[in-house]
Amino acid sequence: MDNYQIREATINDIDFIIEAIIEAEKSGSEILSYSTVFNLTETEVRKILRSILMEEMEGCEFSLVNYLIAFKDDEPAGTIGAWVEKKENPSSIIKSSLLGYYLPRRSIEYAAREAKITSDLIIEHTADALSLVVVYIAPLHRGKNLFSLITNEHIRRHPGVDSLSIQVMANNIKAIRSYEKYGFRKSLSLKSDSELITKFLPYNEKVLMTKTIDE
Repeated sequence: MDNYQIREATINDIDFIIEAIIEAEKSGSEILSYSTVFNLTETEVRKILRSILMEEMEGCEFSLVNYLIAFKDDEPAGTIGAWVEKKENPSSIIKSSLLGYYLPRRSIEYAAREAKITSDLIIEHTADALSLVVVYIAPLHRGKNLFSLITNEHIRRHPGVDSLSIQVMANNIKAIRSYEKYGFRKSLSLKSDSELITKFLPYNEKVLMTKTIDE
């Protein structure tokens, strides 16, 4: 394998993390759900993500401290955001609180009106599992086994955790194959019959994949 180093993300990595969140959310499409669900431009989304990440809170995909980055020659090559989901402090509550504080009221009201359309594809994070949420490998570094490299480091930093979970849109075949190669298996699939779903999300089906560590 090429000479990659892994370290925790810092404030200086925010631009790369923002890019990772956006590309992961698009899932190979042109649909950025944070834009469509909250009626925002991509520029507005980037600005809001920057403000949220500066908070450096733990426990959701907007938490800078949950990201590990792979570097080569001092350039970021890939990142994965992950945390251990806790029943007493679920990531959905943390995420909602951050969005509620930073989103304009018009966006919150718009999302509330349209929530029924996307609700069919909501999968709760698995309690006590290490949830891998934002996975992004820069194009020049794909095929270098960085998913395994970064995931293994996340596992090393969370001793005692015995399972992994990851959610992916069903159209992201390359990602699914990569996860299966690592040992993930599909454990749940939700599909929406709404004709409007792809107005808001990249695809009409989401998959939950899980793996027992050392399986």
